[in-house]
Amino acid sequence: MKRQPISHTNPLPIFDTDEVDTLLTLNDEYFRIFEYQPNRNVLPEYFHIDYYAIEILLEGDMHCSINLRDFHAEAPCVITLLPNYVLHVDSSSENCKALILAHNAQFADDLQMNDYSYRAKQAARAYPCNKLTEQQLQTTIHHFQLIKDVLLQQQDNPNVRDCTLKLTSSLFHYLQGCFTELYQRQATLSRSEQLTADFYSLVEQNCLLHKNIAWYAEQLCITPKYLANVIKKMTGKPAGAWLDDFVLLQAKTLLTTSRLTIQQIADRLGFKNQSHFGTFFRRSTDVSPKNYRKMKTEN
Repeated sequence: MKRQPISHTNPLPIFDTDEVDTLLTLNDEYFRIFEYQPNRNVLPEYFHIDYYAIEILLEGDMHCSINLRDFHAEAPCVITLLPNYVLHVDSSSENCKALILAHNAQFADDLQMNDYSYRAKQAARAYPCNKLTEQQLQTTIHHFQLIKDVLLQQQDNPNVRDCTLKLTSSLFHYLQGCFTELYQRQATLSRSEQLTADFYSLVEQNCLLHKNIAWYAEQLCITPKYLANVIKKMTGKPAGAWLDDFVLLQAKTLLTTSRLTIQQIADRLGFKNQSHFGTFFRRSTDVSPKNYRKMKTEN
C-alpha cells in the first residue's frame, strides 16, 4: 500500500480544532471527541500531548513513535496517549482514519475510577498500542456514537455532563476488559523488567525537573549503580542516555511546535541558562537550537 509522508507545518488537531472533522466538546478543554485523517490533517514532526487521549484507528495503518518507542499501528487498534507524551507520526496509508477521545485531568478525576486509572496508566505506558477484534471495534464505535449523540444535545439536556462521564466510564471499563491480559502480564514481570518499566515511567514524568540518575534510584529504593546496571542490561543503553534522550525529545518538540524563545525553552526544560541548554543540544545533535529550529521551519 502506498504511504503518504506527513507534512510538518501545522499543529496537532487536538490543539488546532479547525483541522478536524465533527469536533464536539464539553466545556472546551474538559472533554473532546472528533475524527481525523493523518493524510488530510497536516501534522508537525513532533507534537506534545496535553490531554489523556485514546485514538481508535478505524482504517489503514501508520508508523509512529510514542516517547521514543516505535510502533506500527494497523487498524483496527487503539492507541493510548497520556499527558506529556510526545507523538511522532512518520507515515500513514492513504485511507488512514481515526476517532479520538481526549479529556483533561479534571475529567479523569470526575470519572472516579482511581483504581482502574492507576492500572490503566501502567498498562498504557507499557503497551500503548493494541489490536482490536472487529467485534471489539464495533462496540467501541457504538460507545463513541452514543457519546457524540449525547453531546449534540447539551444545549437542551442538563444531564449531558453526567451522561458523558458515565458513557466514557463504560467505554474505559469495556476496553479494560478487552485487554485483561495486559494487566496480567504486568503482574508477572521479573524484578529487572519491573524496575526498567518503573524507571521509564519516572523519566517520562520527571525528566525536566530531575536530570540526575541518583534521584531516580532514590525513588526506586535502589543504589544508582544497581539502577545503571539493570537499565544497561535490559535495554542496551545507559540510564543517563535514556534521560538525555527524553529531554532532547522535549527540546525538539518545543523548538518545532512552539513560539517560545530559546531562553524560554531552556527555562521550561530545567536548564540553568540558555548556554547550558545550547551545549546540551549541540552535543546531542551537532547543531544549535536556533539552527535546528530554522532548519525544521524551512523544510
